[in-house]
Amino acid sequence: MGDVAIKAVNMIAKRSREPRPVPAGSTYKIRGNEFFFRGKRVFPSYLQAGPSFGIEKSKRRMIAEDIAAAWKLIQP
Repeated sequence: MGDVAIKAVNMIAKRSREPRPVPAGSTYKIRGNEFFFRGKRVFPSYLQAGPSFGIEKSKRRMIAEDIAAAWKLIQP
């Protein structure tokens, strides 16, 4: 989940008077940690789209790492 999804999940929690599932902060700093919302794992990830995708190799590496980690979670 990118920044928009993180904000949405946190807003849903706030409206329901539940604790914030994902802490405030830059996504690239909190990625790799485990967070849960209503018993489900939420997976903060750096997402990059559009023409800027080819600009920063370090961010492409982060995206690849996050996809690999998510893949491991869903494999039986």
